[in-house]
Amino acid sequence: MLFKVDSTPASSAEEHLETREIERHTLNYEDCSKRFYQASRDFTKQYAHIYSARLNTFRNILDPVIRKKWSNKYKVLKLCDLREKNTMCVIIGTLFKLQELKPSILKELSDQLEIIPQPARTHFVHDEDSLVLEDELQRIKLVGDCIDVHYVVTGVVCAILGSEDEDGVFSVKDVCWAGCNIQKPLPQLSNDRYVVLLSGLNLASKKADHLFSLHLLLEWLSGISGTSQYQEELSKIVRVIVAGGVFANNANEGTLNEADVIASAETVDAFSAAVSSVAPLDIMPGCKDPTGIMLPQKPFHYCLFPKAIEYKSFNRVSNPYECEIGGLTCLGTSGEPIKDIMRYSKLETGLDVMKKTLEWRHLAPTCPDTVPGTPCIDTDPFVIYNCPAIYYSGNCAEFATEMYTGDNGQRVRLVCLQDFCETKTVALINLANLECYSMAFS
Repeated sequence: MLFKVDSTPASSAEEHLETREIERHTLNYEDCSKRFYQASRDFTKQYAHIYSARLNTFRNILDPVIRKKWSNKYKVLKLCDLREKNTMCVIIGTLFKLQELKPSILKELSDQLEIIPQPARTHFVHDEDSLVLEDELQRIKLVGDCIDVHYVVTGVVCAILGSEDEDGVFSVKDVCWAGCNIQKPLPQLSNDRYVVLLSGLNLASKKADHLFSLHLLLEWLSGISGTSQYQEELSKIVRVIVAGGVFANNANEGTLNEADVIASAETVDAFSAAVSSVAPLDIMPGCKDPTGIMLPQKPFHYCLFPKAIEYKSFNRVSNPYECEIGGLTCLGTSGEPIKDIMRYSKLETGLDVMKKTLEWRHLAPTCPDTVPGTPCIDTDPFVIYNCPAIYYSGNCAEFATEMYTGDNGQRVRLVCLQDFCETKTVALINLANLECYSMAFS
C-alpha cells in the first residue's frame, strides 16, 4: 500500500491528536456540471446537430451584442438571404478553417502509397490557410484583415459585418465576438479560504518517481508536519481538485491497457481516499484515463475507488467540470481543448487560448472537429453560460496564472496547471481575493 488513509498507530493516536488533527473550515459547494453529465450519447446521430445547436444558441447570445456594437444600422441576414452585391450587412455564422496541413484520413491513405514517408506533425498552421463562414444551409469565403486566420479556429460562432462582392466572396469590415458573459457579483469572504488545483498524477506510469512528492503533498494536506500556525493555514483549504491525468497524463505515448489500469487502481484509490479523509476531493478524468475519450467525459466508474467512495467528501466529476465554491463559479478542463486550439492556430500559450475561449464564450470550439466529442442533439454543452471566477486547464506545458479583466468588469483567475508527475507542483487559489501561487513538493 503506497498511501495510507491513517498512518498513525492506534496506540499512539491519542498522544498525537493535538498536533495532527485539524479543524477544517468549509464553504457551500454545488456541482453545476449537469449539462456535461446529461450530454447525449446517441451515436446513431450525425455531428451536424451540435453545430446547429451551437449556432442557434449563439444567435440569441449575439443579438444584443450586435445591437450594442453596431446599433440597428445594418440588417442581420442569413447567407441564403444575400441578394444585393456590395451592400453592407451582418451575418451570424460558424467559422471553418480550410487548412492545408490538417490531418485527413483520405490524405493519409493516399500518402501510404508514396515511397517517401510523410513527416509526423503536431502543429498544423500554414500560410495559405483561409476562412469560410457557414450556417445551416450555405457557406461563403471570407476575405479582409479584420480576422487573422491564424488566431481563430474552426467552430467559433461570430457576427461578421461586411458585404458580398461580385465574385461571391464576403469582404469583412468588422467582427463581433460573443464576449465574456456578464459575471454575477463575487461574494466577499471575510477570511482566507483556499482551493488546491493539481493535474497529471500519472500513477500508472512505469517510472512513478514522483510518489515521494505525493507523500509530501498528503502530509502537507493532513497537517502532519509543521507548526500549529502552519496547521491553522492548512485548515483554510476547503477543496482539492484534480484536473485529469490521474492514471496517465497527455504526454504518455499510446493509451493505457487493462493491465496498467489494474496494476495502478489500488494506488489511485488509496491516494484518493487519503486526500478525501482530510479535505473534499473532486477528481476529473483526462483523455488518457480509463473512461470514454469523447468530451464531455463522464466521471470515473465507482468500482475504481472501493475505499475512496466510503467518504462523502470524495466526488467523481466530469470533464469539463463546473462548480460553485462559496458562491464563486469554478470552471475547467483537463486540457484537451486548450492543447488542440494551440495545434491549429498561432496562439502560443495556454493563457492566450483561455482568454480567447472566454472571448468566444466557448470551452471547446474545435470539438467535435478535431477533439473527439459525443454527437449532442439539442444543445451544445460547451457553451460558457456563466462567467467563472476561476478558470483552469490541466496538463499544460508550464504553470502560469493571470487575472483576466473583461470589458464589463469581469474578473477571472486563469490558471494553467503543469503535470504533477513532472514538476511536483500544485496551485493554491485564495477565494477571498483570487490570488494564486504555486507550491512545489520536491
